[in-house]
Amino acid sequence: MIVSCPACATRFSLDASLLGPNGRNVRCAKCGHRWRQEAPAPIEPLPPVELEAPAEEPPPGMAPGLAALLSGREQQQKSAAAVVVPPKLKPAQPKRKVGIWPWILLLGILCGLGVAAYIYQAPIARMFPAAQSVFDLFGAGESDAARVLQIGNLKSEQRSGFLSVRGDVFNPSDYPLKVPPLMLTAQDAQGAPLGTAFMFRTQESDIAPGETITFRMPFENPPKGMKGFSVTFGRLNAAK
Repeated sequence: MIVSCPACATRFSLDASLLGPNGRNVRCAKCGHRWRQEAPAPIEPLPPVELEAPAEEPPPGMAPGLAALLSGREQQQKSAAAVVVPPKLKPAQPKRKVGIWPWILLLGILCGLGVAAYIYQAPIARMFPAAQSVFDLFGAGESDAARVLQIGNLKSEQRSGFLSVRGDVFNPSDYPLKVPPLMLTAQDAQGAPLGTAFMFRTQESDIAPGETITFRMPFENPPKGMKGFSVTFGRLNAAK
């Protein structure tokens, strides 16, 4: 018969004859639970069949009383046989759930680093010039070269067929900067732009703290009615 443990529901096979007519106490080898296992309902016997069974004879030389005693002991040992069941397994540990607080903490750290970088951008750009490109990408504060550099001393010289423009770029900060592109725009007498603006770069790509660099650019075929010009980059503007 199949017996199931009431505590852990472990199932194992048990010889019903070991329970006897009134049942017996059994123990689960997996969880150690003990309970009273009743004997199965008796099965109605089949109609008896008369067979002549030879009487079991004791071995030669053994007294009949001794043979009966040994047979009774064997039956007791069979009835007291231990029930073998599978070993008890440890229950699986539930998986731990990760809450939202680690993500909130990470977001707070990133925001703090961003604020610190914005406040101390000048020392950072001075110690790590390559960081200036990152500040320039976001157009943040004083690291934006177009906000810091100054254009001045603009002069022009008319030559055969073209206009030669000369000027200076000054870095008033205490950290190096990259020089952004310059744009030359022709203007009429009222200061309105004429034609298409011309973009160019200085020979120097970087400018040191307190340094002034001079640029010179030929402006070929200036538009008719040109009375002045402007050189700009970013939000700065210098007009002539």
